[in-house]
Amino acid sequence: MRMTFDVGVQERHTVEFFFSKVWGGLSIKVDGVNAVRTVRLQSVSLVKRYDFVVGAEERYAVRIEKHRARLFAGFRPQPVYAYVDGRLAAEGVA
Repeated sequence: MRMTFDVGVQERHTVEFFFSKVWGGLSIKVDGVNAVRTVRLQSVSLVKRYDFVVGAEERYAVRIEKHRARLFAGFRPQPVYAYVDGRLAAEGVA
């Protein structure tokens, strides 16, 4: 699953989220530079949050949430929501 969205008005940034249900790889890039990179093979929490700040002159708080089902999560849809300063900016399903 790949999701891309833009952040900023004067100072534009591109945030790219990638998640593979098969291999468990997750990466978040800001303007092509890794902000988060991990492999998740097992998880206890039903919602995993990734919080970071984007921008130098204009600063934006970005939060990406990946939700999963309690049972058989690898076989079910996993919604992903991206928020910029608390407002929904993008959503997708892994």
